[in-house]
Amino acid sequence: MNADWLFRDALVVDGTGAAVFRADVAVTGGSIAAVGHLAGVQARHTVAGAGRVLAPGFIDIHTHADVALLADGCHAPKVMQGVTTEVFCNCGIGFAPLTDHSAPLLRNLYGPIFGPDPGVEWDWRSVAEYLERLDGRAAVNVAFLVPHAALRAAVMGLEARPASEDELARMGALLRQGMEAGAFGFTTSPWYAPMNSAQAHEVRTLMRVAGDYGGLYATHMRSYTDRLVESLAEEIGHAEATGVKLQVAHLACVGKPNWGRSAQLLEMIAAAHARGVDVWCDTYPYLAGCTLLYAMLPEWVTQDGPQGVLPRLRDPELRARAVADLAAGHVDWSRGQVCGVASAANKALEGRSFAEVARERGVTPDELVCDLVVEEELRVSFLAHTGSEEDLRAILASPYQVVGSDGLHLEGKTHPRLYGTFPRVLGRYVRESRVLTLEQAVYKMTGAPAGRLGLSDRGVLRPGAAADLVLFDPATVQDTATYEDPCRYPDGIELVMVNGVPVKEGDRHTGALPGRVLRKGMG
Repeated sequence: MNADWLFRDALVVDGTGAAVFRADVAVTGGSIAAVGHLAGVQARHTVAGAGRVLAPGFIDIHTHADVALLADGCHAPKVMQGVTTEVFCNCGIGFAPLTDHSAPLLRNLYGPIFGPDPGVEWDWRSVAEYLERLDGRAAVNVAFLVPHAALRAAVMGLEARPASEDELARMGALLRQGMEAGAFGFTTSPWYAPMNSAQAHEVRTLMRVAGDYGGLYATHMRSYTDRLVESLAEEIGHAEATGVKLQVAHLACVGKPNWGRSAQLLEMIAAAHARGVDVWCDTYPYLAGCTLLYAMLPEWVTQDGPQGVLPRLRDPELRARAVADLAAGHVDWSRGQVCGVASAANKALEGRSFAEVARERGVTPDELVCDLVVEEELRVSFLAHTGSEEDLRAILASPYQVVGSDGLHLEGKTHPRLYGTFPRVLGRYVRESRVLTLEQAVYKMTGAPAGRLGLSDRGVLRPGAAADLVLFDPATVQDTATYEDPCRYPDGIELVMVNGVPVKEGDRHTGALPGRVLRKGMG
């Protein structure tokens, strides 16, 4: 037998949760040709695997690279940590389908969390056209979820009101077109505008459309703070009413008053499974969160959509009320920092703490939140340390959890999860603290997310599967990105292969772009 690549005597962790075993692995073309003792195989390239783990490439089920991958197909922050497949348009936020009217609305509203887009021509309109733009132009594979914000904006603009039946029917038709183009499901968030104006009937109607195609429903919940338990119950209710499988985004207990509630959340998920409701969650291995700053304002400030935020915060009485509500809330703003801003005037604030900047300005951190939202006209992102290690470990250990980075490609200081999520799990939570076994961790990064999406030939290392592979040293694999220096590549990831083509060898990105757009029902 002849092969293109042969990994000799590797420690194979196959992505199913089965015990590690030593084997040779042969790759021919874009597929795994054989696994076992392959003494007679001749290969163009042979890799010594002794003492190294060979696993399926990591599948990041929660990403926001929708624009970043168009701007730079090499996608180094993820490739260099072993990610071979990205799932787009989480939290209901994404940029297909578009209309001439909705494209600038969505770019202006969500631009701060998607990063710069130099050279990107926003000339697609349908989901099919967007996917065509990506196919064959990236180092990683892409799976697409149809975003609720794009559906709403295409039909209603950013109007903060319930949809009429006619508008809902038009959204459903656009969603159906997206599913037929190969999308893997539907994604929303009742926390972000304009989706926070949608009623349960709208969400469930669209869920059922995705469910007609076997699609997944992925959601950023209404609240992770003061209404945490209520919000999980709401989403489980949607899944139970529709029969559509549910993926809860970045499950966490945000704010000290919620610390310790992971047990209750995980009990709710287990109880749902006992009733036949398919509910999983994803989590990143950090205690800090990162998103648009205006989304953290009290709900009464954002209830009319983004167009209502600035007038309220410019009103002295309403601003004072917002500041008081922030001070009484679950987030300790003195522990937050500015990530990305739109204006040149505030560029020097990126990476600095709210406490430090507030002190310089002679205001409280809560007042600074309101000031920055106004000064940047909503286009400002932040990072805040809000979680507990005990809750994070409990959620990571859940049998219904998969790893997802929620990485943001911010122009300023980003969250280190963009560069370090998967190696951090392997280093900190497998090797050091033993929250997970190596086999469990790899399953949560490969076979489990592949199963959630319905990918039959990804996320598992077996003959006939796609040759998406990662080779790493289990003794040294570790994230190096920090909150102070977040754009650092990890240690211990030695080779990454996508569809049989190396995209990372040693410490370098090869520049190859072998990624494919994955379409539901086609692998």
